Amino acid sequence: MQHLTHDSNGAHEFAGFSFDIFQVEAEGVVWRGAAPTFAEASRRVEELALASPADYIVWNRKTGDKQTIKSGTRQEDTGRNGAHS
Repeated sequence: MQHLTHDSNGAHEFAGFSFDIFQVEAEGVVWRGAAPTFAEASRRVEELALASPADYIVWNRKTGDKQTIKSGTRQEDTGRNGAHS
């Protein structure tokens, strides 16, 4: 079991988990989990997409970078804070 901690800005995080996984829906995004590495996050997205095909975002908490995974393909976001089109 992972321990819930607080980062420097007071936000909750799971100790050792740096990559958040979000599913993109018409109403917004839904958090689907976290992983310690990008490779593990990508594997988790593949599992999620089998059950629920959608676009997914993997966000690196440490750098702010995010990557959108669309139906089996990866597209790197161009900025840390900008929306990906």
